[in-house]
Amino acid sequence: MLLTIGLGAGLAGLAWSAQEAPRPREIPNQKPKDEPKKEPKDEPKVPKKGPMDEPKPKEDPKKEPKKDPKDEPKVPPKKGPMDEPKPKDEPKKEPKDEPKKEPKDEPKKEPRSGGSTFNRGGGSAPKKGQLAKYDTVITKDAKSTVGLFAVHRIDDKVFFEIPEERLGKLMLWRAEVAKGPAGAGSGNYNGAALGTKFIRLERRENKIFVIEADFDKRGDKDVLGAVEATGTEPIIAHFEVKAEGKDRSAVIDATNLYMTDLTDLGVRRAGGGAGGSIDAERSYLIDVKTLPANIETRVMLTIRGGGGGGLGLGGGGGGASRSSTAVIHYSLVALPDTPTQGRYFDPRVGYFTESFADYSGKRPWVEEKQFIARFRLEKKDPSAAVSEPVKPIVFYLAPEIPDKWRPYMKKGVEDWAPAFEKAGFKNAIVCKDPPSKGEDPNWDPEDARYSVIRWVAEPVMNAMGPHVHDPRSGEIISAHIIFWHDILKIVHMWYYVQCSAVDPRARKFPFPDDLTGELIRYVCAHEVGHTLGLRHNHRASQAYSIEQLRDPKFVAEHGSVASIMSYGRYNYVAQPEDKIPVKDLIPRIAPYDNFAISWGYKPIADAFSPEAEKPTLDEWAARQIKEPFLRFGGEDGPSAVDPTVLTENISNDPVKATELGFKNMDRVLGYLLETTTTKGEDFELLREAYDQILGHRTRWLAAVLKQVGGVIENRTLGGAGEQFGRVSKEKQKAAVKFLLDYAFTTPKKLLDPAIVNQIKYSGVANDVMNQQRALLSGLLSPSRLNRLFDAEVVTPNEAYTVGELLGDVQTGVWKELTTEAPKIDPLRRNLQRAYVEILKAEFETKESSGGFALPTRTPRGGIALDFGPTRSTELRAAARMALRDLHKQIEAAAQKATDPATKAHLLDMQSEIMEVFESKKK
Repeated sequence: MLLTIGLGAGLAGLAWSAQEAPRPREIPNQKPKDEPKKEPKDEPKVPKKGPMDEPKPKEDPKKEPKKDPKDEPKVPPKKGPMDEPKPKDEPKKEPKDEPKKEPKDEPKKEPRSGGSTFNRGGGSAPKKGQLAKYDTVITKDAKSTVGLFAVHRIDDKVFFEIPEERLGKLMLWRAEVAKGPAGAGSGNYNGAALGTKFIRLERRENKIFVIEADFDKRGDKDVLGAVEATGTEPIIAHFEVKAEGKDRSAVIDATNLYMTDLTDLGVRRAGGGAGGSIDAERSYLIDVKTLPANIETRVMLTIRGGGGGGLGLGGGGGGASRSSTAVIHYSLVALPDTPTQGRYFDPRVGYFTESFADYSGKRPWVEEKQFIARFRLEKKDPSAAVSEPVKPIVFYLAPEIPDKWRPYMKKGVEDWAPAFEKAGFKNAIVCKDPPSKGEDPNWDPEDARYSVIRWVAEPVMNAMGPHVHDPRSGEIISAHIIFWHDILKIVHMWYYVQCSAVDPRARKFPFPDDLTGELIRYVCAHEVGHTLGLRHNHRASQAYSIEQLRDPKFVAEHGSVASIMSYGRYNYVAQPEDKIPVKDLIPRIAPYDNFAISWGYKPIADAFSPEAEKPTLDEWAARQIKEPFLRFGGEDGPSAVDPTVLTENISNDPVKATELGFKNMDRVLGYLLETTTTKGEDFELLREAYDQILGHRTRWLAAVLKQVGGVIENRTLGGAGEQFGRVSKEKQKAAVKFLLDYAFTTPKKLLDPAIVNQIKYSGVANDVMNQQRALLSGLLSPSRLNRLFDAEVVTPNEAYTVGELLGDVQTGVWKELTTEAPKIDPLRRNLQRAYVEILKAEFETKESSGGFALPTRTPRGGIALDFGPTRSTELRAAARMALRDLHKQIEAAAQKATDPATKAHLLDMQSEIMEVFESKKK
């Protein structure tokens, strides 16, 4: 997942996160037509090893476990406008094949097509004389290899010889940067994915067409005709058949597949621009390798300068760019004829998914369903409680990774092994160095079959763990984890701010290698979790109490967060007197991670369809009711207002956690100069550390802010309790008080002249003021006030009302007004001005009348209702009352003020408020 710097509600946050590969569309479990002797009912549906495996002899499908054929029936090829008339070839499916269940009880999940725009088996035969003789095309100068199919290289040309049995089969087509252009920036790094498509090759007379697979719909035979008729898959490229080989194998010149962006994989952007054209005269073929399951090709491409931009991965931008040259690696990989059985997604467990529309579900309308993304794991001994897998998950450490970090990355990968053992698989995940050229001359880190960890020499403070999965089932094919070099910088800074008060090793830059290595191990384990299919679980960082986080025995057993997939970072709650061992300050695989891996990967006996697995999966997920450490909270809609789903925070009490974090932060400020400056060197490290302290302060306070108007999502299913609940009035008031005491007072330690005078000549005060303004704007935002109003309607006796919030905030922000001789410092004056501006804004939006406009038709024939503005008249009334009261208080305080700056400020604020009421009289 991608380390991203983002602003949430005006508050900066930094996080490594998963960036999922472009999501392909869903396709069916389909039996290819080139095996006519096997009846549908004989075809086993349990996963078997296929083309994704290391090159090896073809496996005997008879060795696969039995699977109920009724659950995942074959789907006939989809017809297109260019098909020749032929008899309908849909295989029969007799009800007697599934005696245990009625069809309506277990609806069939037939993916749409995998069907084709063209006839399989080569289409109509070519006329004599249209094709050249084979040896005039594939000459004696050709360097030929046979694998997925025969590939012939003649100078800088590549010819494919495609046998008939390969037509119509699903393949992965992927391009990746092997070596980025010089000076291209962070978007053009080694290992950067340029594009991924799922394709089939089809023949029509003397042309081979490249079809992009479109598999987003599924249905049983009752609706299959309607599903099939909803669209024709796009033809993204075509090639003339030059000659025919043995058994009518089609010979095509495939050079343009690599030397142009013929299939729109995005390779034109590899130069760093927005997509200039490829210059063939300055491009050439480097290498092409033909293997049993794939074809791997490298080319040197020169891209003419285009508009500003980049790969869309974080680099580029600006005006037109110069020409650039990059090495591009292409993978063409055969996918298994029979996909593994998919497992349905459950919102209580966080997995990446592949979605599809089911037209034959339990409900009479279309249902959106999802398969989770996961690697294919099968037991060597299905009868054993714990067995080694037929094929383990293997990660390779790319050669460019610095030697001293390699052991820690290996540990980060294999830290997941115990979780898989709990799911029934021993030695399920391993990490290796890549084979030498002598051991395997065909191994490449860009090969789409391999999962590889890469190291990118660019100044980006990030890491990410994208993967590619089979759209038919969610099976993960491979993953390429990316570490940018300056991940070392961000883990140094975060650990310094959060834990140097309790870990003396972190008070000297750079950290010792053993500490830095453990920090890298943590990041690696997090990213590996994403490649295993796991999403972020931000509820897991809020699972433990303050007392538990300060208990050495508890954290030794459970860690500091309930999931390494959270953004809990490090245990900043721990105080020096708690004597927490330093090894337990860093997150590790935790209770939720073990639970999620078991839920997603553990085999379910005698469940031969996704539908049949659901009762067991529901039973497993129900453990969360009694085991709160196992609960999930992601990044979807409700998480924005759920205070139990937080990033950059730990503990179930954000107020107390932030207070303890500030105590450690004060300790850091005490030795900041000493630990970040060196005689004879500049103050860059000091500036970076100071900025990180400001950022942490903002994020911790934002966690407190989220309590106000907070709505808790319980992620229950029907019959298991309320889906949503609200934060208690007491907790909301406590959060407001804390913000008034800590966020909206002047942080004098942050403004120590000994520190700030070394950082910048101007602007330090603005940094603090902007932080305070952002927090105040968030506290009084219309959306938050609307949630308070909503709570007052739904639970009037328990609600923290808008009027109460404004009263509490106004009293705290303007507390100087009650003193005998008010004297207000500059930062407080700025905060008070911001408060008045926020309330004035309530009067600049037209109030809602409470009605709605007549319904209108949407472009798709639906009905749209216009309910008018969202701001309630209740909010305006509360703001009006607050400003009237404030005007009176300011008027009285201005008469007592003797400080000139304070008096001027109060008179100005008095005028600002009067403008609101006078404008309404006009």
